[in-house]
Amino acid sequence: MAVMIATLGGTEEIIKLGVRLMENVNTVLIVAGKPLNEIYPESEIKKGTEIVNPLEKASELEKLLKGFGITAKTHEVNPFNFKECLIAIIELIHAQQEGVEVVLNVTGGTKILSLAAMSAASMCHCRAFVVQEKESGDIKIELPMPDSGYFASIGKQGKKILYYLMQEEKKLKIPIEECSDEKLKPFITKNISNHLGVTTQTITPNLKTLEFSGLLSSRRGAIKRGEPSGGKCGVKIWRLTDEGKVYAAFFGQEKLDRP
Repeated sequence: MAVMIATLGGTEEIIKLGVRLMENVNTVLIVAGKPLNEIYPESEIKKGTEIVNPLEKASELEKLLKGFGITAKTHEVNPFNFKECLIAIIELIHAQQEGVEVVLNVTGGTKILSLAAMSAASMCHCRAFVVQEKESGDIKIELPMPDSGYFASIGKQGKKILYYLMQEEKKLKIPIEECSDEKLKPFITKNISNHLGVTTQTITPNLKTLEFSGLLSSRRGAIKRGEPSGGKCGVKIWRLTDEGKVYAAFFGQEKLDRP
């Protein structure tokens, strides 16, 4: 049996066809875009544009598929934000049980959502296909996926750093940009190195390399000193860039000897 991750836009028929053409699907994970009027103000939407709601279509599709004994669940994304779509789909792929085949139906949705799904398939070595509707009969076209070996150049410690920072950012209750320096203590060099069980001297060159590669950014900050010193001390605070978040999501599947 297989899991199909399918992108959804204005019509659910493409997903129905994908299920029929695959035959062995027992779970469908629908990645549906938010409707246009929930993303942009009315003034930015071209007059006469038809507003469709993929989430409503996904809800109807869930009920239909469950009637045929197929587990279905919808995941909501901004279909015009490539990185958000890419990260969401990578995480869906990695959440599946080991040994389960994951196949992506990238036919539906916006171009950005579909391209993000193709990129995720390439990065995670999954099969992907599009459905082509013809008068003579619908066909499933398998898409060739290139090798993702370029991700291997980041060493194990670099992967651990990215994964750690992503998990810490998820714990924050407010956007990282709005957090005080005190709240960002887990993001300073000393605490990153403590988490990884290495010295600051060992980890600093790797942090700088990740920053040079555009996966991390840093700024100066100040946090309270411990007793009995008192006062504040200067620190460097690290955070993931948007590109770094994509890499962190990708490396999340690996066994990184996490504490």
